[in-house]
Amino acid sequence: MNADQFIATIEDEQVIRAIQSAEARTSGELRVFVTDKFVEDPLAEAWKTFARLNMQETAQRNAVLLFVGPKARKFAIVADEGIHRFCKEAFWGQLAQQLSEGFKAGDYTGSLVRLIEDIGRELAAHFPRSENDVNELPDEVLRD
Repeated sequence: MNADQFIATIEDEQVIRAIQSAEARTSGELRVFVTDKFVEDPLAEAWKTFARLNMQETAQRNAVLLFVGPKARKFAIVADEGIHRFCKEAFWGQLAQQLSEGFKAGDYTGSLVRLIEDIGRELAAHFPRSENDVNELPDEVLRD
């Protein structure tokens, strides 16, 4: 499958529902960004995108961005400093392995949904949703 097919295959509504479901249990924020550009360094691009989207502005610094670059067949998962107090490299490495395996199997939407669910559970354990919580960031799948 080429990058354009990958991008077209992702079922935005399923991903959005997964984000909303995860965020219903946590004050954390999750976003998915899919670029149609070729990226050499997805981690650097993910951090640029994180900053450009002002994801560091959440009240508890607990936002997570999943950055996918299908043309380069690469992705990155980045999280703000509040989350790194609790979630260590092993957690992120396990998620990256899981997503990589799912993508290789051609399960693009399902892999994203499972990743969001896993991140949501972890965020809920450390950042439970409070009574006065507000959705600080939009839930749509972003594309460029």
